[in-house]
This record gives sequence, C-alpha cells and structure tokens, in this order.
Amino acid sequence: MLKRVSVSQLCVGMYVQELGGSFLDHSFWRSHFLISSESKLRRLRKSSLEWVLIDTARGLDAQDAAQAAPGAAAPGAAVSTAGAPVAGDGVTARAREAQAFEDAHDIIDGSRAQIMQLFSDAKIGNKTDLSKAQGLIQDMADSIEGHPDALTSLARIKRADQYTYMHSVAVAALMTSLARTMGLSDDQVRLAGMAGLLHDIGKVHIPDAVLNKPGRLTPAEYELVQSHPVSGAAMLRADAEVPPEVVDVCLHHHEKMDGQGYPDRLAGNQISLMARMGAVCDVYDAVTSNRPYKKGWDPAFALFKMMSWEGHFDPEILQAFIRTVGRYPVGSIISLTDSELGLAVAQNRDTPELPVVKVFYSIRWSHAIPERRVDLAEPDCPSRVLPVRFPVDWAQSGLPVPPIIG
Repeated sequence: MLKRVSVSQLCVGMYVQELGGSFLDHSFWRSHFLISSESKLRRLRKSSLEWVLIDTARGLDAQDAAQAAPGAAAPGAAVSTAGAPVAGDGVTARAREAQAFEDAHDIIDGSRAQIMQLFSDAKIGNKTDLSKAQGLIQDMADSIEGHPDALTSLARIKRADQYTYMHSVAVAALMTSLARTMGLSDDQVRLAGMAGLLHDIGKVHIPDAVLNKPGRLTPAEYELVQSHPVSGAAMLRADAEVPPEVVDVCLHHHEKMDGQGYPDRLAGNQISLMARMGAVCDVYDAVTSNRPYKKGWDPAFALFKMMSWEGHFDPEILQAFIRTVGRYPVGSIISLTDSELGLAVAQNRDTPELPVVKVFYSIRWSHAIPERRVDLAEPDCPSRVLPVRFPVDWAQSGLPVPPIIG
C-alpha cells in the first residue's frame, strides 16, 4: 500500500517508492529504495523534499515508526517482505540480509545506464557529470554501511558485453568498502568510491575487439591497453571538477610496490594510498570475473594467489582488503571437513577466516545433500575449512550451487 508522508515522518526501515519533487531537490539518483541507514535518512531530511510516497508492503508504516524512537526503527526490529517488524535475532538477521541484497541488486541494476552514459560522454569529449556519480557513490556507501557483503558480492556478476562498465561499478564498491574498513573519513570514502568508478575511463578509446580479444594480444595491442591510465588521467584532468585524488588513481592503479608496474614505475610510498588501494580492488575484481580469454577464479582462491605475489601489493592494504571481503568472500565455494562443500553466505567480522556457510554437497557421495546453514565461528561447530590450494571451475562442474539468499 502506498502512503504519502512528510519527510519529517520518515525513519529507517521505510521503503521510498516515489520522491515528491524534481531531481534538483535531492541527491538521490534512484526514485525508490529502502531507507536502510541513518546516513540515508539524514540525506532525505537535508534535501529540499517535503514529502515522499512510501510502500508499506516493502517497509515500515508510519504507525510502526511512531512506536519507535525518532529517526530509528524499533529496537531489535527488521523489515520483512511483508513490511512488519520481525522479532527474534535469527529471523531479524535473515530479513535484514535479504533486504540488503535486494537493495544492492537495485543499485547495481540501476547503475548500468549511469556508468554507460558517463563513459559515453567522456568518449566524445563532453564534461564529466559528477553529480549523478556522486549520488551512486553515496548509495553504495549507505548499502555497505548497512550490510558490507551484499554489494561487493553481487557486483562480481557481469555480462560480457558490459564488463568495462560493471567492472568500474564493482571496483567502486570495493574501494568504498575498503575505505570504511581502513577507517578513512567520510570524504575520503566518497573519493575512494569515485576513484574506483572512474579508474578505467581511459579504456573508452580502446576498441572492444582488443579489450575482449580471446587470444594473446600482439605487442601493439598490449601497448594500446597499457596506455589507458595515461589517456584516462588526461581526460579527467581536463575537467576541473574531478578531484586530483581521482585522477591519481586513474593514472597509477597499475603501479606495483616493487616498481615493476606502469606507467611511471613508481615504487613503495611513491604510490599514493588511494592508488595502492585501487591496485588491490582492480586486480581482485578482474581475476574473479569471467572474461573471453579466461574463467574467473573463485574469490577465496583469488585472495590466496594475490597474497603470494610478492612485491605487487601493499601488504597492509591487502590485509585490510581481506578483512573487508573476508578470507572466504561471500559467494566462495569452500571445502569442509567431512568431505562437504559449502557456499559462503555471510561474514563474521571478528573471524574473517570463519564465515557462515550454506552446506549443500557431499564430495564423498558425489551428490547434493539437504542444505543447512552453518556458522563456522561457533565454538561447538564440528566443520572446519580445508585450505585453498587450487582453482576449481564450479560453474562448469555441474554442482547444484544454491543461491546466497534463501
């Protein structure tokens, strides 16, 4: 049911279906979304909007809000798909998790047109419109604040014909989440997200036939691909509104700590903090994504390999990144003792090496088993994780991998 309410009546847990004003009255780039955090609520209240339409079938009603403290959902409450607060810690967590993934899916789905337009404008020399991008970055930050894993795990899923655009979205999400983990200021978090969004903008001048070539690149093609940081930085410098930190990440996200990167062969602290963060996020998303010339690695194996590349990444930032996504990121297939397989569906922040998994397959008997949710961090949990040592293409294995949510 749709209800018109004043902005002053809004609270965390309500679902906004329509914003009552023009795009000049607010910084939101989507017209419908869950008010999932206090920061998103503050943005609504600071806007010039006077009213919105809420959907009480997808979020809290104004009557529910009246029973809670101003600006907050009822203590211990969560929003179910029926719109009513859900009691009980276990149910509450699952409801919040499901809503967070739905919200993250909306962000990713809606970002495609925004990023494609941004890159298209850059290709023909138009000024970069940062206003919509800033709204996207803020939505990412809000999503990550509410549920750190939803956006970063879903952003790995990309269509082949939209890889360049969606890779930028994924790196922006990872940069935003990493900046949060590292305790950077809100302004720096937004800068990190913007840098991730624009880090590969120089690729607009590289033909798709080269970017998506299934075979080995010729020396000339490889040189062309390696030119994208310089050309991208030049494009961004031409716009006085683009922050210098964003330009720097675009130019230097392929530098390595040992000085063997490009384009300037910088080493160690010659590489800015943001660029060192960009290097980790860019490589992680690239190696976990399917490309015409290779299958993406499982996220857990990708981290295992990245930790072995001596001289490539800043080790402290890489460790912060692992704390961000977890040693076994959401979506990873994990081998467990008792010859079972589990899908990582949630993280334990205090023990990133022990996620929550959905056990679904018996290796011993080579068939699916009834799914059960297991928290590997529980003291009495009998299952243990077996070390990751080699990549497995689970997508081609025929295993009935379950969804993350459900």
